[in-house]
Amino acid sequence: MRWKLVEWLSIKATNLSNVLLKSRGCKLSLTDLSKLNSNSLGLSLHNYLVENSLDFKTNLIRHDIKHILLSYRMEIQEELKICAFLTGNKSNSLFGMIYLLVCITIVPEYLFQLAPEYRRGKIIKYLKGLDLESYINQDLDLIRVKLNII
Repeated sequence: MRWKLVEWLSIKATNLSNVLLKSRGCKLSLTDLSKLNSNSLGLSLHNYLVENSLDFKTNLIRHDIKHILLSYRMEIQEELKICAFLTGNKSNSLFGMIYLLVCITIVPEYLFQLAPEYRRGKIIKYLKGLDLESYINQDLDLIRVKLNII
C-alpha cells in the first residue's frame, strides 16, 4: 500500500515537473533521436523509451538523459535511487530532494537501498551545470568514461 502511495506521488511529481519546466523543452523529437548514431546517448534514450512504451517528454529530457547515462531504469524504485545519486552528487534540485525525503518518510526501509547510490553520486563528476543535451549524439560508453561514471 505504501509503495502505491509512492507511485502516485511519483506520477504527480513527474507531471508537475513537466509543467514547471515547460520552457526547457528540447528541439529534438523522438523520431530525431531514432536517427542518431549507433550507441549514442540519444539513440539509447530513444530505444529505452520505445522498448518500455514510455512517453517522450521534451521538458524532462535532461532528467531522462541522466537515467540512461547513469543506468537507472525509469521505474519507481529506480527514481528514488537516481534522486539519492543526484543528492550525493550535489546535482539534485530542491524539488527532487523534497520528493526523495517524502518518499523515504513513506518507505523508510528503502533507505538502505539508497545509501550506496548516494555514495556513488559523491564519487562521480559533478553533473549540475553540464549541458547533457550537447552529449546527445556522442557514444554513450565514451561519455561515461569522460564523466567517470562507474
